[in-house]
Formats: sequence, C-alpha cells, structure tokens
Amino acid sequence: MSKVLLTGASGFIGGYVVEELLSRGHNVVGLDNYSKYGRVTRSYDSHPSYKLVEGDACDVDLMTNLLMDCDHLIAGAALIGGISYFHAYAYDLLATNERIMASTCDAAIKAHRQGKLQKVTYLSSS
Repeated sequence: MSKVLLTGASGFIGGYVVEELLSRGHNVVGLDNYSKYGRVTRSYDSHPSYKLVEGDACDVDLMTNLLMDCDHLIAGAALIGGISYFHAYAYDLLATNERIMASTCDAAIKAHRQGKLQKVTYLSSS
C-alpha cells in the first residue's frame, strides 16, 4: 500500500483520518507540533504501520525529508482557535495558516520533483 504523510495528525480531524488510512492498509507518517492542546495519546500510536513525528509543518526541510519516500501528502495542519480567537487575533491566525500552507506546498513541490510524491490532498474545516 502507499505511504501517506498527514500533517496535523493528532488533531480532531487528523485522528480520524489516521484511523481510516490504517484500516485501509496504508503506512502513515503523522506530523504534529501540539501547538494548541499538547501531546495526545491515541489507540493507534503503537500500530506497526504508524510513525508519529513531533515537528512543525512550517519547517520546509523537515517536511521535504519526510515526504521524499511518501506517495501521498494530506495537508491538515492549521492553527486553530475558534470564533472568539479569530475575532481577537484574525491577522495572526490567517498569517500563520498561510505560512503553514506555503511551507507545505514548497516541500511538496521539492518532494514531487526529487522523490516519489504523486498526490496532495488539502483538508480544511470551518
């Protein structure tokens, strides 16, 4: 099966995506920096087809290295905050999420050209 890198793997949506990918037989590399709630323990943490890397999706070198032998990137990392946080810190929230997306795209382009990355999926929620 394919090898998938999922950014934001320890988040609410990311956790469900990891479970589904593992149930379908994929090898999954999860990336998360635990910026909001800290480390989360999941039932699949010791699954033989799952590897969790603590790091930041804004780190282009880290992302590129992780993606070099992946077939698929699922970009789910984002700075979250809820509606009250958005109204208080809209610029910071948007600027950070734009940096995450730009870094993710830069790494994906490098990994596609130099590695085996073939597919990118972007996740988003309201």
